[in-house]
Amino acid sequence: MPRITLPMAAGGIFDSWDQTNSGRIQVFWLGDRSPCQAAETMVAILSACDAELRVVAPVPEPGGSACLIDKARDFGRALGADGPVAVVVDAAGRLAAIVPGPDAAAVSAVVQALHAASEAEVVRAQAPVLLVERTVDPELCATLIDHWHRGGKLADGVASAAGASNVDADTKRRRDVPVDDKRLFMALREALVRRVVPAIFRAFQARIVQIELPRVGCYDAESGGWFRRHRDNTTPFTAHRQFAISVNLNPTQDYDGGEVRFPEFGRQLYRPPAGGALVFSCSLLHEVVPLRRGRRFGLFSFLHDESRDAQYRTMLAQQKTKGGLSGIQMRCAALWLWVLQFCEPAVLVAVV
Repeated sequence: MPRITLPMAAGGIFDSWDQTNSGRIQVFWLGDRSPCQAAETMVAILSACDAELRVVAPVPEPGGSACLIDKARDFGRALGADGPVAVVVDAAGRLAAIVPGPDAAAVSAVVQALHAASEAEVVRAQAPVLLVERTVDPELCATLIDHWHRGGKLADGVASAAGASNVDADTKRRRDVPVDDKRLFMALREALVRRVVPAIFRAFQARIVQIELPRVGCYDAESGGWFRRHRDNTTPFTAHRQFAISVNLNPTQDYDGGEVRFPEFGRQLYRPPAGGALVFSCSLLHEVVPLRRGRRFGLFSFLHDESRDAQYRTMLAQQKTKGGLSGIQMRCAALWLWVLQFCEPAVLVAVV
């Protein structure tokens, strides 16, 4: 969600990026009726979920100290909202839902689901990883899985000092299909740029400029479905890699096992929900534990910032000369382009 700055009815300017407004669920009510008149139950639920409710209106309501003044209705128009809506933003500052109506019950359900996604518990050990929910929407997940079914499979490929991709079934049991369709690649790039790139910048202060050729992979319990302990940047072909990204594409109910584990940091198992991403440093030792049932589909790639880009381009040029990279890989490298401008989103509404 880009930055929002609007005058407050009580005086002063509301800034969505101010630390006093961050770190909690935000509900912006762009409706014709006051939310208190619409549903007292919703207001109580939002309070219980530590969600902040703010009315956005052309003129302040009587006694509406929490009201934000948007005389030209720029807020809704900027989001493409036609008519009264509620805009729900999660605690990480990401757009979670645009609820038409606004429907108080639907708003309550979204807020409750966001609140229930985590618990207030003591963390005793954890790998320094980033979990980004709702990275890929369900429709794109299904399209990527369909792309895997239709594409030519590359089985058990791992990088080594001998080459960029060698078959090693003892280390890896996964069949991959490169995302070599231009439209699909661009849709995937859009999702990663809007969801993952800003999250990496916020967490690690790294400005991502490049993504390697993404692959849709399938871990299948019938063939073992594993990836033994390894790091992702230990060969001449992978030394430029900075971050790995793994996006689960099918519901976790479809399979047992197949979680990612970081043995240097404890025994925890990481399994994001469908559409969720796991992002981590390529220097971290990790493994995919064997699948026990079903099949796990995922989207896998590697990202790096400007400091690694010269090294990456040198490797591409050397491999192109040797014939070690396919035309698909070269085209996808060119398609990614620079994405620095997405690391710091522009102000969405600034009416002072």
